[in-house]
Amino acid sequence: MKKLAARDYQNLLQCAIPVFNRVFPQLYNKMVVTLFYQFATWHALAKLQIHTDSTLALLDDTKKILG
Repeated sequence: MKKLAARDYQNLLQCAIPVFNRVFPQLYNKMVVTLFYQFATWHALAKLQIHTDSTLALLDDTKKILG
């Protein structure tokens, strides 16, 4: 897994959600799956070529959630 491109990160994020689901104890499982989902959402919004006010607002909200 050398020299990953942006599309590779998208594939890794999408595949990681079902892989890591129920691997951790219940307390942490929801946090881990939610974190992967938020990263996948941020990545999808960030790579859009044309942004609208609503997609920029969603991107800003997702960025705030991720810290």
